[in-house]
Amino acid sequence: MEHEPSRRATVDPTEAGRRIDQWLASKWPERSRSAWQKAIKAGQVTVNGRVVPARSLVVAGDVVQASMPVQDEAAVDADSPPDPVVSSWIVYQDAWILMVNKPRGVVVHPAAGHWSDTLAQGLRPWIHEAAGERPGIVHRLDKDTTGLMVVARTEAVRHILSQAIQARQVTRQYLAIVRGHLDPSAGTIDAPIGRDPRHRLRMAVIEPGRSARTHYRTVIRTPHASVVQCTLETGRTHQIRVHLASVGHPVLGDRLYGGGWPGLFDGQLLHAARLMLIHPVDGRPLDLTTWPPDDWRRFPEWREAEVVDNRLYPDGAHMSTTEWLTHWQRSGAD
Repeated sequence: MEHEPSRRATVDPTEAGRRIDQWLASKWPERSRSAWQKAIKAGQVTVNGRVVPARSLVVAGDVVQASMPVQDEAAVDADSPPDPVVSSWIVYQDAWILMVNKPRGVVVHPAAGHWSDTLAQGLRPWIHEAAGERPGIVHRLDKDTTGLMVVARTEAVRHILSQAIQARQVTRQYLAIVRGHLDPSAGTIDAPIGRDPRHRLRMAVIEPGRSARTHYRTVIRTPHASVVQCTLETGRTHQIRVHLASVGHPVLGDRLYGGGWPGLFDGQLLHAARLMLIHPVDGRPLDLTTWPPDDWRRFPEWREAEVVDNRLYPDGAHMSTTEWLTHWQRSGAD
């Protein structure tokens, strides 16, 4: 079996006292902790030239050397062959992460009524360490919210991404079509969110609740609706949907929060359009965008739309709002 070049590193004083398998997983997170445990057991890891058990603690100045079989980036679980439909949702992948464009109607992880048809289960063949019910999942989107998610391919990388999200180092920017015109057209909704005491399936702006902040900008206005770009500062359940509904502008299609449009939309027109993060292993900045699903073309007011802010995203990256709107105006005419 082919092996990758041997790796060598010295334990820093700040890293002393950790188990060798934990230290290895943090030092080289492209391999999971369980993978490093197997490598230690196979004698592929030495500390100061000696093979040690996985429970050994590292000491400042220890010289650790390791070699492992080369890992195929396309490796999959042979017991669960890749589904070509799920494969079509993957917009980026490398040995450590996947970027997925989740479609409408797909539940992210198992829950009541959805034990065998979730995104987490569909992605198992691509996860090198598929442990538990939510392998690789570090954040979620609601069932009928579409768009970009990052998924870890090992437990070590999942831990790094989870910490990055908690530290607000991952930027998620959404596009939504909402009822009416917001006043002011741009601002921040800062209101706590908790479980609605009158409806167990809903969340609500409520005291006491968990702090939540959503930054929004109107980018397009139509006679009866607006296209709003939202950036999350926090990530509460249903946050954008709850915040916009709380100020009288629910997301169209969102029957749970009063945005239903009978006979036209089945599910909220909310799309995680842009995802920015620093790669958890090699440090590269990643900045991906995706188009909303085709059912957005059924919105009946594209022809009457006007651009309010020509920056589709706050920093003006990627296409302009005018270019984006032109796409939907042409699509609606097809």
